[in-house]
Amino acid sequence: MPLPPTPPARSVPDPRAPLSVEVDVAGGHLRAAGRLDSRSIRTLHTVVSGLLLSEQRHWVLDVTALTVTDHTGLRAIGAAYRRMLRHGRRLTIRGASPDLERVLVRLRLGRHVLDDDHPAPVRA
Repeated sequence: MPLPPTPPARSVPDPRAPLSVEVDVAGGHLRAAGRLDSRSIRTLHTVVSGLLLSEQRHWVLDVTALTVTDHTGLRAIGAAYRRMLRHGRRLTIRGASPDLERVLVRLRLGRHVLDDDHPAPVRA
């Protein structure tokens, strides 16, 4: 019996997909995909709570496939950063879109959470 065809891989993240977070505890890496909005911030909060129980001090969050759709999602990123900082952890964001980078810089979070290898966007 033949197997059903595999759907083609997407190169562009689906902005309607629910938030999912993959965690690599040993490597200190997270990969977030989907929508970060008022309905999904609880997922991020729960993941950060788990991270705080680990011995890992520096976490890298890959947001390449993440869509932040409202101010609540932005506030959740700031809250995650502050929680980790209070517990002696560091959070670095990689793969942010130019729009997300711009907003993080405006909120004065850019220099704290954006990847050091990636220059901050220039103000217009």
